[in-house]
Amino acid sequence: MNRLKIIGIGELVWDMLPSGRQLGGAPVNFAYWCNRLGAAGYPVSAVGNDEPGQTALAVLAQTGLVLDHIQQNARPTGRVDVTLSGDGIPQYDIIEGVAWDALTATAATRKLAATADALCWGTLAQRSEASHRTITSLLEAAKPGCLKVFDINIRQPWYSREIILDSLEKADVLKLNEDELPLLSSLLDLQADGEEAIARLGKAFALKYVIYTAGASHSEIHTAEGLVSRLATPKVKVVDTVGAGDSFSAAFITSLLQGEDLPTCHRKAVETAAMVCTLHGAIPRTL
Repeated sequence: MNRLKIIGIGELVWDMLPSGRQLGGAPVNFAYWCNRLGAAGYPVSAVGNDEPGQTALAVLAQTGLVLDHIQQNARPTGRVDVTLSGDGIPQYDIIEGVAWDALTATAATRKLAATADALCWGTLAQRSEASHRTITSLLEAAKPGCLKVFDINIRQPWYSREIILDSLEKADVLKLNEDELPLLSSLLDLQADGEEAIARLGKAFALKYVIYTAGASHSEIHTAEGLVSRLATPKVKVVDTVGAGDSFSAAFITSLLQGEDLPTCHRKAVETAAMVCTLHGAIPRTL
């Protein structure tokens, strides 16, 4: 039986953590965890022709990910300077003008998108016009029935109302957290908060699922049919929360496409994210 083909499109970065540098970027984290959970994960991104880029490729080569669609160009490899609060909550300084800002839609990458079972993207990688066009092109290439997952991942100041609206119109699934929901509610003038805001988002954009994570408290999955699954967040010894949301999305989407029911998909997502919180970074390897 062929493995599910799941693609994460966008940023690839070195997270410069207090504990050392960790490879990451939400789409790469997402593809990595899809791969760990039984799908074929494909990151679509770019690195520079520099030492961080070469090392990133070497690390990823050991993960089982398919790397044919990670491009190389003359820009520096992406870097994020990360500081952590006492609770392990990350704050990001995301360097601009890097390799993934110049991501292009090649014929091979469009062919990949046309055979994918799911595509995931966010807002950060759309901060440049070039990468925004690339993401749009790959979404347009997707086959009918491909699950389009907008993991919003708002990072100040790299988002706009126009980009968010455009992505929501293309999405089947929206993933957002407790900080992003009120921002989105205000930005789109939903005149609601909490579950009512989620319900209005789902209806307005004909979303099949809205995934809502509320950190150490709980998470919710809302369906187009009005079903809601709620689970408390497990209590674990948190090292950092980098990549926890990405792994949550990966586990939910992979399980969903594998035919699991909603409670099982949600439980696997919660368990995976909790485990990631006990690790340094989203991809457990330090160089």
